[in-house]
Amino acid sequence: MRLLQRNGYAATSWRGVVEEARTPWGSAHHYFPGGKEQLTAAAVQLGSDLVVAALEESLERTGSVAEAVRRWFAASGKNLKQSRYRGGCPIATVALETTPESTALTAVCEASFRQWQALLASRLRQSGVTTARARELATLVVANLEGALLLARVTQDTRPITLAAEAMARLIDAETAVLDS
Repeated sequence: MRLLQRNGYAATSWRGVVEEARTPWGSAHHYFPGGKEQLTAAAVQLGSDLVVAALEESLERTGSVAEAVRRWFAASGKNLKQSRYRGGCPIATVALETTPESTALTAVCEASFRQWQALLASRLRQSGVTTARARELATLVVANLEGALLLARVTQDTRPITLAAEAMARLIDAETAVLDS
């Protein structure tokens, strides 16, 4: 997952995977008989599961979806900075390189993003936001995080993530404040 996140699909080789995992060649082929595409799909799913865990933790530890978004974006920025701006989203690099050519990888990337959006939309619904608007807001949050991570990686500065977090949190606060009044 780290190799794909850092180097992308094309630049991640079986040799690199075997070296990173410290596993025999035969094991890699045994567990991933579908080759690099199957391995990549599993790595994307692992990365997505980690993102879901981080998002769920943010949602559980805060009193509002807006605060959870701030926390989730901040954790993403911290991880990017710790990777020396070589990391970022565990899905984006693969998605940019392989979509739409690989239907298998397109499907796992799309399912990942949809899962994040569904989790956010569910919490927004619990806050009283209509189903349609909750889906829209969840899409905006994920899209803003993805764009902010890209800008932060390129500029080697987490300010785009902080700005996006604040913009999304204010938008969510405004939506939920209307419901409270």
